[in-house]
Amino acid sequence: MEPMHIVAGHFAKLGYLVLACESLQERMRAVRVRFEQRFLPRFSADATRNRNIVKLVAEDIDVKRFFCSDELIEALRVQLDIIEPVQTGPIVTHYTASDLTGNNYGLPYHQDWPSMGTSTRGVIAWTSIGDIGPGGPGLRIVPGSQLRGLWPGTQTDSGYVLDDQNVAGALDLEVEAGQILLMSPFLVHKTKTSHEPKWKLSLSCRFDDLACEAWDRRNFVSAYRTTVDRSVYLAGSY
Repeated sequence: MEPMHIVAGHFAKLGYLVLACESLQERMRAVRVRFEQRFLPRFSADATRNRNIVKLVAEDIDVKRFFCSDELIEALRVQLDIIEPVQTGPIVTHYTASDLTGNNYGLPYHQDWPSMGTSTRGVIAWTSIGDIGPGGPGLRIVPGSQLRGLWPGTQTDSGYVLDDQNVAGALDLEVEAGQILLMSPFLVHKTKTSHEPKWKLSLSCRFDDLACEAWDRRNFVSAYRTTVDRSVYLAGSY
């Protein structure tokens, strides 16, 4: 197992940590090649179809292996002192672009914990299939904002959006493909959109600590549910 090294951040003080190891970066670079060769060519003028295709990237076997990798699990234990890591949410895709599919959509400043409702030791593991740098779409965070706990906000269908969007001290992250951002669920962050002809496809998964006593006292509740749309088979044609 290749050890991971710290690229940026401090989890306890700043609410985030960026980690890297070459084997995981190589795996995510391969996912990007597959996305460009197998997924993007299936895009059409139907934005809904395209978003469905993007969601399937989360089901890619290498993506699943990435979020279950020994390197990531060991990092949760060593860097964050999570004793018994468990995945408490699905792998989620985040496609940001100014094209028909992305429509330059991005969630404003928000916090993730109200959409998890799990342990106080939860964490979001976030990565991208391509490099995130200046100019294009990406992720904007507010280092240290997690120390204030839950900010005043409103729970919406998209997430817990802050009431006050005039937040100071923001940082636009620069993350290479396959590097892992570990982020506190209380860290204030938003999607950084761009009108440049670039796209960003990131993926995230949420983890908790089964050994968390506070979560134990709350009977291990979680905001996630498994649902089945039993009418979807009627859509379209065979």
